[in-house]
Amino acid sequence: MAMNEAHKSRIITHMNADHARELAHYLRAFNGLSASAARNPQIQDMTLDNMAIRVASGATHNVAITPPLGSAADARVRLVEMSQQALKVLGLSDIRINAFTRPQGFGLFTGIGVLLYIVCVVTFPLVQPGTALWEFVDAIFPFGGAPTYQWVVNAIFWPTVLLHTTEAWWMARSRLEKHDVESGTGLWWLWIGSVLIEGYPAMVRFDGLVEAERKRKEGGKH
Repeated sequence: MAMNEAHKSRIITHMNADHARELAHYLRAFNGLSASAARNPQIQDMTLDNMAIRVASGATHNVAITPPLGSAADARVRLVEMSQQALKVLGLSDIRINAFTRPQGFGLFTGIGVLLYIVCVVTFPLVQPGTALWEFVDAIFPFGGAPTYQWVVNAIFWPTVLLHTTEAWWMARSRLEKHDVESGTGLWWLWIGSVLIEGYPAMVRFDGLVEAERKRKEGGKH
């Protein structure tokens, strides 16, 4: 049985306009495409048992509708089921984050601390005996003056780099990917940059957005 053309056209238009995310998930979960290979998906044609989806590269991939639709009227329920199945296969959440919030509280404190340390690292070569900067640091830095200052800046450099790099990696792996923040986008870089500067408080802030969005979705069901 062929699909009703008018109904099929409405389904395709709706999916292409409002559900590109779900189409990309179909391609990734059921056809094994990478996230980058599944970008900008658009349904080109649809039958009771198949969707022909074109991606940004121009390639067209056929995604099986299993089990096949009895008619076009079954499409909404079946496509939602496929979307939920795709999320499970990919290990993704149904909560999507598309916002960034600024550091606050303890995160603002740690961020300022790391930025000050970056200034110390950048200006480190200028702090040399006999210079005015050396005299200034020697006068204000506690517990040994300028020599201790130099030791501290050197001693914590690699631990700081390793800690914040690891936190950024974990942020991308455990949160950004899971909640559909696409790698390399401006939003992705805002969150990664925030973790690199302020550390763990940025993860707590992100988790707060997830929880707020979850409550909003649950509230909408009542």
